[in-house]
Amino acid sequence: IHPGLKVLFLSGYSANAIHESFVLLPGLSFLQKPFAPDALTRKVREVLDRK
Repeated sequence: IHPGLKVLFLSGYSANAIHESFVLLPGLSFLQKPFAPDALTRKVREVLDRK
């Protein structure tokens, strides 16, 4: 992954299941499905605002 690339990982699996099954890169943001549209909006804004 490009070092400056901002990533938001979406999955129907829980965060614990993802960590057990896959290696998530440090700093990768995660949002579990299902989610409300406003939760997605907040999470995208959070990711974009990170430095």
